[in-house]
Amino acid sequence: MTPDQLKARIEQLHPETRVQVTDLTGTMDHYQVTVVSPVFQGKMMVEQHQMIMGLLKAEIDTEEVHALSMKTFTPEQFAKFGGK
Repeated sequence: MTPDQLKARIEQLHPETRVQVTDLTGTMDHYQVTVVSPVFQGKMMVEQHQMIMGLLKAEIDTEEVHALSMKTFTPEQFAKFGGK
């Protein structure tokens, strides 16, 4: 799965979802993503991460995506914390 494919898949959460993808090893199977989406409003971090993992279940099961580090924010959280 390429970084662009991963980004496009996660953007399916909501039209206003913004995603930044970093390929951590250059092998296109170890990624870090930062996801900002209004669908995370009122959800605990574990629920937010489960939403993303659900979108990528097939790729995770086949290890096409072997490792995925996530930072998730609502738009308000991202604005307040500056993505830190």
